Amino acid sequence: MRQAEEQFGVVFPDDYRQYLLRVSAGGRVRTLRVDQRGWRWDGDQPVDRANLHVPFPDHDTALAASEDLCLTEPQEGDYASVAAYQADHDAWLETADAAEDARTSGAVPLCDDGCGFYTLLVVSGPMRGAMWFDGRATCDRLSPLLNDDGQPASFGEWYLDWLTREEPLTTPELRRAASDRWHAGTDVPIWLRWFSS
Repeated sequence: MRQAEEQFGVVFPDDYRQYLLRVSAGGRVRTLRVDQRGWRWDGDQPVDRANLHVPFPDHDTALAASEDLCLTEPQEGDYASVAAYQADHDAWLETADAAEDARTSGAVPLCDDGCGFYTLLVVSGPMRGAMWFDGRATCDRLSPLLNDDGQPASFGEWYLDWLTREEPLTTPELRRAASDRWHAGTDVPIWLRWFSS
């Protein structure tokens, strides 16, 4: 555990650390493992690990910076040649991609929720220990996942919520009935609460 934390330049939140030491059998969470390249999570990308030591940014500030950057995107009609436009656009795109990556600095994408959505665990900065949902695939939003008290959920709260609310749903009928309750606003699991935040 210490080797992984040293490699990433962080100390994992205690509940996640205890999960890794005592459970870590997969389930909803990507497995952390070591190989010849070092420590990594199954299915992650190098960018997912590169900035874990950098504090997770204030969401509103990071979103505003991203939106401001979008306003500076080069427009082909403003250029005398396609080559000049393409060179400037490529440089802008590199900057825009880096800005998007920076929006999740200090967070581990613990769960691939499909279709470009991820559940994140913040490991650096003032929000350390909080679970967030990365919905940028469709709505450009990063949202905290809230516990029953309306506060950002910890890893332990999120994982136990999954075990108690979703793991028992073993048949299509049970899953359909639960989905109907959740969409009606009853007994909504933590992972689905980002829709109303």
